[in-house]
Amino acid sequence: MAVYMGNDASVTINSVDLSDHIAQISFTESAAELDTTAMGDANVTRIGGLKDGSATIEFHSDFASSEVYATLNPLLGTTTTVLVVPTTDPVAATNPSKSVSCLVTEVPFVDHAVGDLATISVTWPFSGVVTTATS
Repeated sequence: MAVYMGNDASVTINSVDLSDHIAQISFTESAAELDTTAMGDANVTRIGGLKDGSATIEFHSDFASSEVYATLNPLLGTTTTVLVVPTTDPVAATNPSKSVSCLVTEVPFVDHAVGDLATISVTWPFSGVVTTATS
């Protein structure tokens, strides 16, 4: 896969495919920055520290059984697996998947204005190692 249009990402939460309810997904890995600069150094030096990250997802609201709210609400305060694949094509070196356990810190009930499409947005921190698959 080369350059592509982001219109068919696959997002599975707690083994439930919610891809058809995703308006936006951001899966970001990061690492702490540790300053190792010592007296006499002419430049700042750094090493990477603990890894971290978060998944930010905007869902189209849906209260039906096995859909967004029914899937997310029972997970509040627990960890659950979030699996993201850039496209719905098979997982491969050119379409890798990322999977991680996330702490479900928020599950909005409603968050919209008059006339807006009903959506909810969450940002959940990672809790553990990110796994990448290429097959």
